[in-house]
Amino acid sequence: MKRHMGKRILITGAANGIGRATAAFFAKEGAALYLIDLPGKGLVDVAQQLSAEAKISFKEVSVTDEEGISQAVEEMVAAMGGIDGVVNSAGIVAVEPALDSSIETFRQVIEINLTGTWIVCRAAARKMATNGGGSIVNISSVYGFQGAPNRTAYCASKGGVANLTESLAVEWGPLGVRVNSVAPTGTRTPMVQRLIDSGLYNEEAVSRRTPLRRLAEPEEIAAACAFLISDESSMVTGHHLPVDGGWLANGYIM
Repeated sequence: MKRHMGKRILITGAANGIGRATAAFFAKEGAALYLIDLPGKGLVDVAQQLSAEAKISFKEVSVTDEEGISQAVEEMVAAMGGIDGVVNSAGIVAVEPALDSSIETFRQVIEINLTGTWIVCRAAARKMATNGGGSIVNISSVYGFQGAPNRTAYCASKGGVANLTESLAVEWGPLGVRVNSVAPTGTRTPMVQRLIDSGLYNEEAVSRRTPLRRLAEPEEIAAACAFLISDESSMVTGHHLPVDGGWLANGYIM
């Protein structure tokens, strides 16, 4: 039996990369999906493709739009009768030296990666808390737990997501709302591929430092999200699940 049959899942950043792979994973598992991404990112096409396998609703809105996200959650609950899970996958990266970076870039990364995650978490949890609980999975990063050059804003935002996850797990646990994060290593998404193509991401060096000697695939991140949404993880909250090929465990840098 499909373990997510009938579950109602909201996924942000669903048009590409990890978000899209996660949407496809849950669609095959029988979940009803509410997908969110920015206009012009291809969300309509993704929704049409997945509609053959699952009930799909969607909204083109920024995760930083508090009112828009609140409306999206209201629309989801009205259409599907509730919300059982959330995967917060929307995010951006900026690669530039800290001494040369602009405050506008820093604010944008924090606003989307951290504040946007908070906005979606709160809107969803308000519904979950009065309807038997639910499970929220935030996409953090291995760089939420260690520093990296030229990625100051990104590391700060993902570290914030990790701490936000723990804080919300503690506060919302009594309400039946579980909050966890998945911390991927470099993952073969369109965003990472653009960095590779522009010379801003060294795939060979990252793979060499990773004990499993490769990047992650989006489907592997999706599988981790599915576990944390599922009832199989019913006693898991405030946890960070690295999907990193041993990256964080590797203290012997090679």
